[in-house]
Amino acid sequence: MIAFSMMSTQHKIQGSILFPVNILKMVNILGLIICFTAVIGLIGAFYQERQAIHILYTTIVIIALIYQISIAVIVYEQAAHTTQWLSQTWSEATQEYRTFAENKVYIHTRCFSLPNKNANDVCDLFTKFSCCGYTHAYDHPVPTATCQVNDIVNSAPPCYQPLTKFMQHNLQIIYIVLFAAISIEILALCNAITLLCARYVGTMKNDTGAGTTSSPRRWITKSTEIFPEETIPMGSRDESHNKKFDQTKMIDSVISIDSDERHYRQY
Repeated sequence: MIAFSMMSTQHKIQGSILFPVNILKMVNILGLIICFTAVIGLIGAFYQERQAIHILYTTIVIIALIYQISIAVIVYEQAAHTTQWLSQTWSEATQEYRTFAENKVYIHTRCFSLPNKNANDVCDLFTKFSCCGYTHAYDHPVPTATCQVNDIVNSAPPCYQPLTKFMQHNLQIIYIVLFAAISIEILALCNAITLLCARYVGTMKNDTGAGTTSSPRRWITKSTEIFPEETIPMGSRDESHNKKFDQTKMIDSVISIDSDERHYRQY
């Protein structure tokens, strides 16, 4: 992905001059993000106890997923409106584009640099599609064996239709690949979330187990719990003591009288 976008940005792929530059740059950035995510994932595989690495990996995967969806939507819109931006791309160019066109002139193919045009790429497209001009033979033509301005009758047809089909076909391939790769990133995101949840649950269990085994609760029984005392108000303790003493004295006297009567009867 990175190699494709870099080669396309440098116009080393035939026909890449027609691709929007912003799409090529976005694909290049996406490739860098995916490579960085892969490196973080490998590091997290070796250091599974580092929770920060798993959080970083999950965050980057979410960013890559959102960014990839946005690129796929943009490419889809470009494929749906190919004729609009293709005409503008054909007719307009920057200073950098003109400099690149002047430095990349193929003399042996009889292609020459035109103002605001890249003669190398335009000539390659004319040779590939066997066309002449964009909408007609006078629409910025590049003289080739099949494109002669002085001989319109024998010249090739305009490049509008073949170029439009070519761009739509390639853009469809790009956004299909991007949408298909989203499923892989969703699986990676689910895996990362599963690892985080499993680690969190394991940490909670370990903390709970350590709390119950390290400081067990000891139950110390008191004598009052086994034999509860009768609570007596402070003011009536002397009276209750005197009553108990009188009752004990009466019981002793009864017992002594009873024993005397038994002794008397024996005699």
